[in-house]
Amino acid sequence: MIAIGLMSGTSLDGVDAALVAIENGNFSLLKYELLPYEKSFRKRLMRNLNNETACLQEICSLNFELGYKFLEAVDKLLTDTEYKYDDIAFVASHGQTIWHNPQSNGFVASTLQIGEAAVITHYTNIPVVSNFRNMDIIAGGEGAPMVPMSEYLLFKSNTMNIVLQNIGGIANLTYIPKNATLEQVIAFDTGPGNVMIDYYTNKYFSMPFDIDGNIALSGQVISEVFSELTKDPFIMRKPPKSTGREKYNQTFMEETAQRFNFSHYDKADIITTITEFTVYSITYSYQNFIGEYDRVIFGGGGSHNRYIVRRTEEITGKKICRQEDLGLNSDAKEAMAFAVLGYLTLSNKTGNIPSVTGAKESVVLGNITPRKDDDKWRLI
Repeated sequence: MIAIGLMSGTSLDGVDAALVAIENGNFSLLKYELLPYEKSFRKRLMRNLNNETACLQEICSLNFELGYKFLEAVDKLLTDTEYKYDDIAFVASHGQTIWHNPQSNGFVASTLQIGEAAVITHYTNIPVVSNFRNMDIIAGGEGAPMVPMSEYLLFKSNTMNIVLQNIGGIANLTYIPKNATLEQVIAFDTGPGNVMIDYYTNKYFSMPFDIDGNIALSGQVISEVFSELTKDPFIMRKPPKSTGREKYNQTFMEETAQRFNFSHYDKADIITTITEFTVYSITYSYQNFIGEYDRVIFGGGGSHNRYIVRRTEEITGKKICRQEDLGLNSDAKEAMAFAVLGYLTLSNKTGNIPSVTGAKESVVLGNITPRKDDDKWRLI
């Protein structure tokens, strides 16, 4: 069976697309592609992730526009392969999170991912599984993180306690003790990953991100700013927990710059300090919320940041292993994870881990957009 996983994350760099082979419950990556977003499109997305600047009409349009972006990513992924639409069993699309509100805060616990699945199905006649987070939230969970189920299936070990650290816009970890049952897996968002680093790198250096962490490596930590950043209540909050751009958004970043009067500091030192804060949020979680660990495996865009890798190694005393060191692809990790979750959904198997998300029960995740003339979905 061949499937496709699609992911658009908090970094807003584009659509991650993974072509995945599934055989006897085993999953292998055949190909990965990134469909980058144009600068203007990314700016429109960013604007609508902020409660103060969002526009209902634009979100409505972006929902369908993203559907076409995902369709374009599918086409790019299949280019130069032997596979056509008819060869793909299903597409699993995470979509783009616009707002994530698992805690009520005066509102109904909820989450919203956009990227209309019907666009993909209409043009390809491939069934699509989407909206994975909703059922977990309805079952009382955070709706995140979703990746740990796939990580448990792919990385569980009889000999090692493993930490899988993903560093996208938001950073999250999965802790799998050796010989762990599913109920013993611990996973949660650790805090900002690249989201703050990218924002200030763009603001002060006109670059989309700090390539390989070179700017951070050139500066010094501003101790008074770093000390205040470490008081972030989300970092100290015990899991289960999840976060996103509803917290770490443009308004938050600009208020932080004004509060600490960033204009008075060397710009490289600002990037170093913000990057050190990401490292702190990760290592604080290791020290306070998980057990002993033998191996740390980095994935996501932040795994390429040499400052983050070096400082994490210094603080933990562990050699960081990247997904590539295991013959895997750091950038494809989350897209591939949703292909796994889509497979579980279509197999009528549960995909969440209640001990991770805080849900009251295990549930089958996702909505299914069936292809036309598919007898499996006919009721009469």
